[in-house]
Amino acid sequence: CDPTNGMHSMFAGILAQQLFVPSPTGPHPNDAVETLHQMERTLRLHHHEVAAVIMEPIVQGAGGMKFYSPSVLKRVRELC
Repeated sequence: CDPTNGMHSMFAGILAQQLFVPSPTGPHPNDAVETLHQMERTLRLHHHEVAAVIMEPIVQGAGGMKFYSPSVLKRVRELC
């Protein structure tokens, strides 16, 4: 999903601003280290304005068939 050049840019100024975190780079837990670091940082910095975290579980289909470890969902839930 490309928040700058993808479909999201068409709704800029109409919908509330969305925060994005990079997707995991692969299906193994170690592939998500940077993603989880960015998620934790984003939630820490924006905790007062984040109402929800929306993710495609296990397979990100919008940006291609990108699989990631179920441990990512577990950790994001813990961070919330």
